[in-house]
Amino acid sequence: MIYEETYHYLLRNASFTVFDTCLYSLLHIDWEGVVQRSLHQMAQGIGTTKKYLYQTLKKLSNKQQVFIPVESNGEKNIYSNLLDRPS
Repeated sequence: MIYEETYHYLLRNASFTVFDTCLYSLLHIDWEGVVQRSLHQMAQGIGTTKKYLYQTLKKLSNKQQVFIPVESNGEKNIYSNLLDRPS
């Protein structure tokens, strides 16, 4: 379930690419909140370039903390807190 605050933010402030990034990540997220796709796969699925997707994720990581880069077992992953309850 997407929380109302996130939903309203996406509808009012997000570009199409940001909106698509959030929706795509929701489709490919595991129970721990880690997006199970590489940047390349995400870019292809969204229909944008890897460079623009990286910039979008970086912007969302800095401002809204929607996506957080994590590293586990030497692999770089993206954690999404779209499904976490707002504090």
